[in-house]
Amino acid sequence: MNYKEISKGIISAVSIIALAALFIFLLWKIRFILGYIFIAFALSLMGRPIMNFLNEKIRISKTISAFITLSIMLGILIAFFSLIIPLAVEQAGNLSLLDTNQLQNSISEQIKLIDEALKSKHIYIFEDNYTRLFTPKYNFKIHPGILHNGFSVAAEFVISVFSILFITFFFLREKDLFNKIIIGAVPTDNTKKVILTLSNINNLLTRYFLGLSLQILSMFILYLIILGSFHIENMVIIAMFCAFLNLIPYMGPLIGFFVINLLSMSSMFSLNMDFNTQIIPNIAWISVLYLIAQLIDNMIFQPVIYAKSVKSHPLEIFLVILVFGILFGILGVIFAIPGYTALRVILKSFFNRFKIVQTITKNL
Repeated sequence: MNYKEISKGIISAVSIIALAALFIFLLWKIRFILGYIFIAFALSLMGRPIMNFLNEKIRISKTISAFITLSIMLGILIAFFSLIIPLAVEQAGNLSLLDTNQLQNSISEQIKLIDEALKSKHIYIFEDNYTRLFTPKYNFKIHPGILHNGFSVAAEFVISVFSILFITFFFLREKDLFNKIIIGAVPTDNTKKVILTLSNINNLLTRYFLGLSLQILSMFILYLIILGSFHIENMVIIAMFCAFLNLIPYMGPLIGFFVINLLSMSSMFSLNMDFNTQIIPNIAWISVLYLIAQLIDNMIFQPVIYAKSVKSHPLEIFLVILVFGILFGILGVIFAIPGYTALRVILKSFFNRFKIVQTITKNL
């Protein structure tokens, strides 16, 4: 091998690395657009049964069927928020009527009792002046930059929603449009293999979203039973909201824990319940029952969903959620599992010769 061949090899390797880096850089720049496309594809899968019913059973044109399907999905979303927003306003009103001094004294009394019990065991944690735990005061000021950022976020949100709905409409109207985009973008002549891969992805994601819907319904029933046992106001809406929080892996149930306790406490305060003898025991029981519901979800519902569709190790799923969250934010966390499922199918179909791919796709 002479120096010319070595030079050509080095130039070729550098060129490939440079092109790969450029490709990754471009993907990073358009990551939000890719996110819109993937979210629209997921929504089109969820709306496909309605679309097929309207187009194939009732014989409505594809354009009108897609419009009706998208309107139904958007209507459900608007109805959900129309229920949640009045609830939030009402609960905020209940909290505004709360006597904070009385609440502080009640909590201080509880801490005092805990401290006395610990001191009897020669354990010293709290200071004698318990009110110091609540003395820090914070002054909140609205900076002009905050308002500017708020308007920017609102504008980006509106653009994102419009973009997703627009793309979803065409994915619904043209059933194979997403497949055609992928086939046109994939640099391979093996069209049949690409079509088979896309078919497998569609099947897995359809089962995943169906299982996810059943999980949300099951958690909604469990939360409804918990809140109904304590006669909490607006328990249907609270249970629905906390059930939908399960769409956010790991963080969703944690947020739901604070939401269900805060709203339950607010409801109890509006009924003039005594903090020490009624509210604290009820909140403790709600917390315990909520944790039991989460155990049922983690031990029964989620394993069934993951076993039937994702087929991945829990640690593997956790790391994937972290990566997607860092790259795409909250939407990345929500769509990390279906995105990773699609990626594994692609890797198994086209890169199965690599050992690492064989390892992460062995259950598919």
